[in-house]
Amino acid sequence: MMRNFTKITAVILMIFTLNFISTHSSGERIIDRELSNVSRFVKLIRNADLNNLRSTLKSIIIVPRNNEENDTIYPNELKQYILDNIHNIKDIKVVEEPKIIEIIKPIQKTPVKKDFQLGAIKENTNLIVNDPGYKYEWDISYTEADKAWELVKQKREIKVAVLDTGVDYTHPDLKNRVLKNSGYNFVDDNAEIMDDNGHGTHVSGIIAASANNNVGISGITGTLDVKIIPIKVLDSSGNGETNNIVRGIKYAADKGADVINLSLGTNSKSKSIADAINYAKSKGVFVVAAAGNDGESSDNVSPASDGAFAVAAMDYNYNKAYFSDYGNCIRVSAPGVQILSTVPGGYEAWDGTSMAAPVVTGIAAMIKAEDPNLTPSQIESILDSTAKDIMSKGKDQQSGYGMINAYSAIKKVKQIEK
Repeated sequence: MMRNFTKITAVILMIFTLNFISTHSSGERIIDRELSNVSRFVKLIRNADLNNLRSTLKSIIIVPRNNEENDTIYPNELKQYILDNIHNIKDIKVVEEPKIIEIIKPIQKTPVKKDFQLGAIKENTNLIVNDPGYKYEWDISYTEADKAWELVKQKREIKVAVLDTGVDYTHPDLKNRVLKNSGYNFVDDNAEIMDDNGHGTHVSGIIAASANNNVGISGITGTLDVKIIPIKVLDSSGNGETNNIVRGIKYAADKGADVINLSLGTNSKSKSIADAINYAKSKGVFVVAAAGNDGESSDNVSPASDGAFAVAAMDYNYNKAYFSDYGNCIRVSAPGVQILSTVPGGYEAWDGTSMAAPVVTGIAAMIKAEDPNLTPSQIESILDSTAKDIMSKGKDQQSGYGMINAYSAIKKVKQIEK
């Protein structure tokens, strides 16, 4: 038993090392010296010699500068050396985390003209708001979000964290909906959250574009007081690191987000992302993720299968969109084809589960607006039980419990409140 405890302690120290290895130079002489220290550290792990582990660990992670200060950087050479040498140690399992996360890239982008007309999309004649593009926002009419708006008796401002490529906070339909000072850029480690890709702006507009302002479009939340916390975790190419996604999720939870939208993913599971999602849930945050656009199972991808509320895309004919991923992790489906929204400099209609997820995120925000005290598990239950069954009877891998319905969901919340 003592030996098992020793190995567990050694693993803890090893993890600590992988996260906090430090040096002051990338020069070969320094790296060689530190590799020698790491080599000794690995041998001590093998022998479970705790008496010498601490002193060896200290020699790895603390390296004085010439000015007698300590400089902390992340030398991948040392990290990789440890990983390469501990795989064959008995009772130690190395879990490989996905290194790159990326936006779930839109399958198609359709530019729109001033009249916002979109091919086969029928014009919605129920003009509740005066935004010119609203009549072609079929994601609103199909989910009956506009019918739900008048039912909601909002209790407080709702904050939605969009972890993406940033947000164009100068866009006329978003400038009053973005909490710029609450956001953060984890790509560059600064406060500039301007979107340099367009994806995050499109996602944000689906959720919360200003409604009834006679400009552009309406977000799925209409005129409700819903604000975007912009958290930039992906670069201009739409790529990011797992560590930044984790930091972004925790940051959003700590900043008071009510809902988090993750229209991003990687083709493997991630324990660190799953842990971050659980952390957010423990703080009352509802986390939504896009299923993916590969037309494959999403049961072993992150974050869709890592504890988030996974959303598939459906088309205008109530079928699974041909590109949408599927699987046991899918909870509901939402419109994901020709979804009109904001982009830097204007408006476009995009196809993808990245567009379906924010539809659900917005409806979850509406539920929180009606009752901020509902837990993530209660919101899950409400959305599942009020979804419109559109494919196989009951829950299926293509559409989950069916197409999300905002009107039915809000009515269900009001029944709970009585």
